[in-house]
Amino acid sequence: MVAIKGFREGLVIVFNTELGQPWEQYLHALRQRLDSAPAFFKGGRVALDVQALELNEQHLRDAVHLLRAYEVDVWAVRAQSPYTRASARACGLADTLQPPALPTERETAWPQAVEEVSAESEEAAGGLFVRRRVRSGQELRHPGYIVILGDVNPGARIIAGSDIIVWGRLQATVHAGALGDRSAVVCALEMMAPLVRIADVTARPSVATPSSTRRKIGSRGRGSAQMARVEADEIVFSPWSMTGNSRIERLLSKIL
Repeated sequence: MVAIKGFREGLVIVFNTELGQPWEQYLHALRQRLDSAPAFFKGGRVALDVQALELNEQHLRDAVHLLRAYEVDVWAVRAQSPYTRASARACGLADTLQPPALPTERETAWPQAVEEVSAESEEAAGGLFVRRRVRSGQELRHPGYIVILGDVNPGARIIAGSDIIVWGRLQATVHAGALGDRSAVVCALEMMAPLVRIADVTARPSVATPSSTRRKIGSRGRGSAQMARVEADEIVFSPWSMTGNSRIERLLSKIL
């Protein structure tokens, strides 16, 4: 009933209007989705795609209030109905997914920071490529995987529903598998993240004790090419050899 998709402009909540449900049922489904992965949505910024639904101002305000309760900001509504688009404007929301001309730093300049890959394959359709350095104060959030060709500076945040791959130095907090996928991994050519989270499991590589260095950081040590994954309810780090994980190899084949 409710799907979360990532576009160049950011996250879009898409309502499956073919089901023909009352608006209250869609909001109930949205609440369930928010409850299932609150960490992924918290602090995010989304648009709503209500397709052919005809919604008045109160309908849209109810959605905005629901999302704000989860610390999610709504900035736009995409709709086929002129009536719904007028309601969105009356609520102070954009009626197009064209990004604002001057986004704030917290909102992250998506058009400058993110470039989508072609949707010709399943892998391409499921993620985002970022071909530049991600700087302090910027945040990337996507329901699929995120591949970054460049460094990630301290103070940035990367949140993905699936894998996170950094072809560079990773010095920021990252959250892979943020929609609950414990099979997700975090890979970086230089793993220097202060905190790594996969689904509901968290690790702080910088505070590993000497006795656990090999398991927690990997045999080549902090700052080397590392892969983080969940094993037995904890995150372990191991040398990233670029081979052995078919999913990661397919993603890398798109860019290397």
